[in-house]
Amino acid sequence: MDVRNFIDLHVHIGPEVFPRKFTVPQIINAEKGKIKGMALKNHFYPTLPLIKSEPEPEDFILIGSVTLNNYLGGLNPDVIYGSAQLSKRPIIVWFPTINSENFLKRSSHEIPSEWVGKGFVSRPSHEIRGISIVNKKGVLTDETIQVLKAIKENNCILATGHVSWQEAKLLVESALKMGINKIIVTHPIYQLIDMPVEIQKELVQGKGVYLEHNFAMYLIDKVPIEKIAEQIKYVGADNCILSSDMGQINSPAPSEALKKFTELLNQEGITEEELKIMGEQNPRKLIGEL
Repeated sequence: MDVRNFIDLHVHIGPEVFPRKFTVPQIINAEKGKIKGMALKNHFYPTLPLIKSEPEPEDFILIGSVTLNNYLGGLNPDVIYGSAQLSKRPIIVWFPTINSENFLKRSSHEIPSEWVGKGFVSRPSHEIRGISIVNKKGVLTDETIQVLKAIKENNCILATGHVSWQEAKLLVESALKMGINKIIVTHPIYQLIDMPVEIQKELVQGKGVYLEHNFAMYLIDKVPIEKIAEQIKYVGADNCILSSDMGQINSPAPSEALKKFTELLNQEGITEEELKIMGEQNPRKLIGEL
């Protein structure tokens, strides 16, 4: 399938603490003309300075982001403001990923071995302070509320990261009540999240909420393509986006991953029209260019 008009809203970029396949100039050279654009993600640093250090590529969209791990001060509204001021497009704000309490409880190391292969030794999870977005009473913390306010005030896209599905549900519901209407539920099928499909369908009733399905879940985390297709069919393509979640040193390029992903999904009964909705139209809605 032709993915040249796809916008991939989940691509990992280096330099990072562990090896990555591309830096910004490398990924521009490799992917310009093969897909329409991408959002660049880093677990450790804001990506806007990396993007702004290069000349803006013609006819190729680059979206910046921040990921609210310990390295950026955790639930830090100031890093959102600082990055958003550098961008003419909405940036993505990922809630904690490798430092979320949910992730660290379910993973032996901060960086899972399947992300990096041999030769890199990560810190054990028990050595790291996990970030929770809820307090002991099960309500959002004051820090989380301040982050949501910063997301709204700076016209950002909220992505739920690697928090638990229960936390993600509460986060999305609270964001909607605050008037935030650009929301990505980050790979809800991921084993460390495993959001029930009934909850997924409930959340997408909110305006601007999209469920993310990406190639990494199939390639790296070995989620059967049949299961991914089933979840898309259950909630509807109008409520989903497709991304690659690529950038690992031995992974295919995002455009190659999306091409393979769409071919596999098409074989499972997802139509080309539905694939274009998830890969072209819905990402454009999120970044405000449709």
